[in-house]
Amino acid sequence: MTRHTIFALLLAWWVSDGVAENNSTIRFPSPDGRFALRVTNDLKVDLIDQASGNVVLELPTPLRKEDKVIWSADSKWLAFNHRGNETAELTGASGKTTEVTVYFWNGASFEKVKLPELPEPQLQLKSYKKAGHPFGRELHFDKDDVTPLRWLKSGALEVSREYGITDNTVESVSYSRVYIITIGFDAKRVAFVQNITKQKQKGDAHN
Repeated sequence: MTRHTIFALLLAWWVSDGVAENNSTIRFPSPDGRFALRVTNDLKVDLIDQASGNVVLELPTPLRKEDKVIWSADSKWLAFNHRGNETAELTGASGKTTEVTVYFWNGASFEKVKLPELPEPQLQLKSYKKAGHPFGRELHFDKDDVTPLRWLKSGALEVSREYGITDNTVESVSYSRVYIITIGFDAKRVAFVQNITKQKQKGDAHN
């Protein structure tokens, strides 16, 4: 291999590596235009100061297409949902689980705000004769999705929590229910469940 060939290979590697690092997209700017999310080609997410380009916060999880990001009107509060690491305890099979994370700009940095435990939507399943099913009820976990909806003028955050399972005991029926939950924050930014609106349960039978 000649010296010119080695130089050409090194140059090509340097250029491609630089392109990969710079292949990022600016998304979800704050209402005041100061902050935004910078998403790289490998879905890594940084919260940046747009004027300087400096990273203000490195987010711990990648950003997927289905994830939702919302800012408060004053650009101080940031909420987004992301894939969680929990697995279903019903059958041992994993399902889709998403969680919500909230950050607050204290004037110097974004601090993570601890959220309260959110009530899980309760499902009512059809009764069955246990004697006819020696292996017991066959339930499959489908999803537990928490999604931020909007910041209210009061400063509270409205989220939805949808929980779903499929019951294969007698017939295959998928049940799901949504709770609309309002999370309030006191003067010290301690979060609490302020209100719960329970939507009707849905059930879809499968052939």
